Amino acid sequence: MHKKQSFEVQLTQLSLIASLPLFFLLIWVMIYAEISIYLILLTVLFASISIVLCHVKIHQKSSYQFRSLSNLLDAMIRGDYSLRGRSNKNDVALNELVDAINGLAIRLNKQRIESIESQLLLRTVINHIDVAIITLSDENELILLNPAANKVLQLSNEKTHKLSIKQLEKLSQLESSQSKVMTLMFANQQGKYNVHMEEFRDAGKQQKLFFISDVSNILRSEEQNAWQSLVRVISHEINNSLAPIASISQTLKRFLNRKDDIENHKNDLIEGLSIISQRTNNLKDFVNSYKQISSLPNPQKVPTSINVLVNKIIPLYAKSNIIITDTPDVTMLIDPVQIEQVLINIIKNSVESMQSINSQGVVDLSWLAEKNIFTLTISDEGAGILNPDNLFVPFYTTKQRGSGIGLVLCRQILEAHNGQLTLTNRLDKKGCLAVISIPIEKV
Repeated sequence: MHKKQSFEVQLTQLSLIASLPLFFLLIWVMIYAEISIYLILLTVLFASISIVLCHVKIHQKSSYQFRSLSNLLDAMIRGDYSLRGRSNKNDVALNELVDAINGLAIRLNKQRIESIESQLLLRTVINHIDVAIITLSDENELILLNPAANKVLQLSNEKTHKLSIKQLEKLSQLESSQSKVMTLMFANQQGKYNVHMEEFRDAGKQQKLFFISDVSNILRSEEQNAWQSLVRVISHEINNSLAPIASISQTLKRFLNRKDDIENHKNDLIEGLSIISQRTNNLKDFVNSYKQISSLPNPQKVPTSINVLVNKIIPLYAKSNIIITDTPDVTMLIDPVQIEQVLINIIKNSVESMQSINSQGVVDLSWLAEKNIFTLTISDEGAGILNPDNLFVPFYTTKQRGSGIGLVLCRQILEAHNGQLTLTNRLDKKGCLAVISIPIEKV
């Protein structure tokens, strides 16, 4: 197979091909003109020397330029961006190539400096952040640990190392970009940890990156606050029932001690026992209400028309001024029974809120399906939210006959549908604005 010649040799050959015909033509003319043989030989000598020297110079100069530019690129490949090519004033095309290579070196050097600075900043953050950052290979081998992770794992000896690795193997059940609160034990200390996992490739190998933060103290604090709120509300409700029961019981006891006056106080005895019975039933309803929000069944999702669902609820409040803004119908995959209960609770709250201030306003319902999110808005012209801090505290209510579970139940139902409930006071006028957001699933 014929070996291809180098670019420099090809350039020299082209130059020779261009000059040799003229050289041979000159010799032929001189012979044809019967010029002295000595003059012809002298011409041949000097012309041959000139042609050889010129073409050797062409080869050397082209080779030098190519090798210089090659050395510049090779230095950049090896990570040295300090070298620069020198350009001459008259070399237009060559200057463009040299300037392009110098510009590439400047750009790469700037990017390397920015990368080093970013890596230093990232390393500083990783070393000082209180979140444990751990990298594992596909074989569950530890690749990277920051100081916070080393503090959590406490890899002081081989035994603790094996135990910690065994705990980390539990994390393999997580999917990429998933977060989960898990109970883990590191260095014989059990705790609650929020774990977030991401997957990435390094040198073509799949690796897992875990972000582990200890949330035991936060959860204990939130749990304590929740219990305190729950106990406060339960105590309030129970005391409201027990106080009159205790008072009436003492009164009835005095009546019974007066045996001769029992017949005269018969009506009082019957009324007192009725009150005790009523308060006992109220306490029973209170406990049943607690059971209702603590054992909510999973939603049974079916394709449901929002327009049909809302129009089933409106007749329940025929005496109230409820309007539906003209919006296109939306068919969603939801539990119609549960969502209907949510709408009933919110509309009932709006109606009662307006009745409490004798408002003749309207309850306005509208909805919108956009970017795979269904949003239903319910606005009223009632008293608004009086105590936002206790809005979703179980059993807390400002109503005389309220159970305090309506909004809690609504939020639980919507969270079971991966949605949320937002309640705020209206800015344009007095009243409340309830916004229900639910992701749209394919029917």
